Amino acid sequence: MPRTKALWIRDDYLEQILGGRKTVEVQVAYPNIARLEPGDTLLLNERHRYTITDVRCCPTFEALAAAENPASIAPDLSHPDDLVRACRALYPPEKEALGVVALKIMPAKGTSPPIS
Repeated sequence: MPRTKALWIRDDYLEQILGGRKTVEVQVAYPNIARLEPGDTLLLNERHRYTITDVRCCPTFEALAAAENPASIAPDLSHPDDLVRACRALYPPEKEALGVVALKIMPAKGTSPPIS
């Protein structure tokens, strides 16, 4: 059965998601994040419903940057090295050691489309 997970996103990243520029949300693999599956819903900042369409797990931020398009995660960064640095600025090494989860998301059915 699909679940709903409340998730707080920094305002600048939330704006990118709402604008349709950021389509992949990255989190470290805390147990409650690692359990998420396609079809689950994220409630971003207690207001915005997004459906998870794909979940990809990587052991490190380097592996994530090699496997994903950096612009889908951080639209203002185009180089994988920049993405790794940005992720490490948010998460210390002990958190990265949990593993990395890339959540591909889209607005939930019945919600407004992204703002262009």
